[in-house]
Amino acid sequence: MKEDNTDEIYIGLICNGEFNAIHDFKIGELFESFFDNINYNVVKEEKDIYVDFTGEAMCDDEPCTILIRFKIDDNGEEFEINLVKVNEDILDEEETLDLLDDIAFAGGAILDDEDYCNSCIAESCEHCMHHDECIQNNDEDSDEYDDEDEKEDNEDDE
Repeated sequence: MKEDNTDEIYIGLICNGEFNAIHDFKIGELFESFFDNINYNVVKEEKDIYVDFTGEAMCDDEPCTILIRFKIDDNGEEFEINLVKVNEDILDEEETLDLLDDIAFAGGAILDDEDYCNSCIAESCEHCMHHDECIQNNDEDSDEYDDEDEKEDNEDDE
């Protein structure tokens, strides 16, 4: 962790950064087009640094408060989403991707699913906190696909 970085530097890292799956759009700009009552807060816990973004939006036609916690890497130069909460509910990966898709759409961007783990290949998601699970799931999916192809090929031969 860079000791000389200020809270403003960490917040700027997020606001001026981009999501891997939403190219050419700054996170701050996307958030401004989707959320009301935006707030950024730096949280330092032991050796970890987080930037908590909070904003208000409409969720299923009801107002809600959304928290997106970004974990800053040890060099203070990169980040990843660590946690997403809508009101008090923690979102799973699929729900998070749906939210990011909505945020991207509101900002005029398109979510590139290939850069996120629910549809990635091992080489493209090393940045993801679920990278190991992703590789395992992709291996299992490709085995199932190969078995089904073989079964169909055998049925065609008969």
